[in-house]
Amino acid sequence: MGMSKKRERDPLEELEGVGPKTLERLRELGVTSVEHLAEFTVEELVEAGVEYDRAVKILQQAIQRVGTTRPLTARELRSQQRRVFKTGVSEFDEKTPWRGIREAFIYEFAGEFGAGKSMLAHQLSVAALAQGFTTRVVYIDTEGTFNDGLVEAVAKRFGLDVDKALEAIVVYQPANVVQLEQIVKFDLPRHIAEGCRLAVIDTITALYRAEFVGREMLAARQQRIHYLVDWLRRHARTFGLTSVLTNQVMDVPEAFSVGKRPAGGNVLAHAVNARFMMARPNKAKAEGYMWPLDVPGMPPDVRIDYRITDAGLE
Repeated sequence: MGMSKKRERDPLEELEGVGPKTLERLRELGVTSVEHLAEFTVEELVEAGVEYDRAVKILQQAIQRVGTTRPLTARELRSQQRRVFKTGVSEFDEKTPWRGIREAFIYEFAGEFGAGKSMLAHQLSVAALAQGFTTRVVYIDTEGTFNDGLVEAVAKRFGLDVDKALEAIVVYQPANVVQLEQIVKFDLPRHIAEGCRLAVIDTITALYRAEFVGREMLAARQQRIHYLVDWLRRHARTFGLTSVLTNQVMDVPEAFSVGKRPAGGNVLAHAVNARFMMARPNKAKAEGYMWPLDVPGMPPDVRIDYRITDAGLE
């Protein structure tokens, strides 16, 4: 009679207080690792059916193992080497403080239709792969605008094998807010474990604006958007994930005119690390420009000019 194969011990079981029943609850919730568990709040675990005291106990252990709460001196923070990849938009790479896109930041690019936001989102996905910043990109397409032909054109421009690029970009097309939130909370950590260090959401507010309609739903909408971006922030802190969000704009009445501001209100303004507005005054022409709305180390009057081509922004 052959020996029965011993079951491999789950790393979550090594935490004191995680028995078979709690492990089952965590797995049902979608927790993929000790690092992923450390991102949750006590309330989120209690909601999933874990007793309060047990939730506190296992969370404290997970956080301790991951070490995300270890303090750093100001000198240590200053000397931290943050990886950066070039965007291929020459003025962006010259004028931003990081000379490109830096890891563990949440970026927002807002603008009207035709400003080049989605094109930039495709371009950043390919550029990150071409420069070895990430081995996988999660591209969450909320408006059905993902374009594999554009990926091919940008890949050729960046000298990246087209098949490799198409294979490395994982595209999700959520139909509603719940699906979007599930992807960010539970699917992203799985891809992070496979080497993903860049997530793109194109666009961040579309599904929320469609589902939470009218002024009476505004507070609920803001709350849910904040919750989603807070999960991206948790991933940035725990795993060093970089997120790129594109966003729509809305009209804001000003003293003598109507201005444009990103949708999503103050919630997004406070949650993202670097916020840019994009504009293309004449849709018949290829020229556009962007400027920092709220970017650390950049005065608001810095202008970044770009040109739209068949292979992305230059």
